[in-house]
Amino acid sequence: MRTSFCLIISSIIYAQAGSLNPTKLSRIQILNNINQEKLYVKNTSLASTIFLPLHIGTNKNIALSSFLISDKKNPSFNLVPVLVGGIKVSWNLSLIGRMSAYSNEKKAINIYGWGLSFKPGQEEKISPWNIGVNSGVYRSFNNIRSSSFGLSVMRQITLRNLDMFLGISSNNVKGVDYKSDQNLDSQNFQYNFSNFIIGSKLELMGLEILPNFNYSSGNFVMSIGFQKEF
Repeated sequence: MRTSFCLIISSIIYAQAGSLNPTKLSRIQILNNINQEKLYVKNTSLASTIFLPLHIGTNKNIALSSFLISDKKNPSFNLVPVLVGGIKVSWNLSLIGRMSAYSNEKKAINIYGWGLSFKPGQEEKISPWNIGVNSGVYRSFNNIRSSSFGLSVMRQITLRNLDMFLGISSNNVKGVDYKSDQNLDSQNFQYNFSNFIIGSKLELMGLEILPNFNYSSGNFVMSIGFQKEF
């Protein structure tokens, strides 16, 4: 009886496996590739539009930050370095620039972009809000090229003597996927997505440490910045 039951179960499993014809398997693989591409493109957009979450200090004019960005779901996006700089042009407006050049999986990658950081309110009263507009380009040789535009709204709060910042960002990214590994024709893409951002500011020997987390649907990216103001 037990032998017959095992044979029946094995037959059902074999029949279900046989029902997954190559066409269905191909569709599943295509969907998986699309999801992986979308995740990768989201990460490239975050890296090419990364910004200073806090406005440059009152008595400072220049800020230099070195960020490391990681996503556990995407092994190709681990500890991505991006250098970000800011120059204050007025008490509530700063120019932002970013750049990066490194290699990953034998591919040369370049990131560059610019942006604006605006602090509303009055000079006599420091506002906890910070608004950022950023654009950037991500290039991976024979793999992908994307252009991104991001708008962010951040608010600084103090919780038990810990400086924190909360905010949201909205990104639009478009570009070309060259599909060099699959020997396929290049394909254009365009995505829109939003992120919830939470982070904090720690000070150590005159250096500001800025750990923060970006969360969007199906995506969780962590970054940490080391910032010095002059």
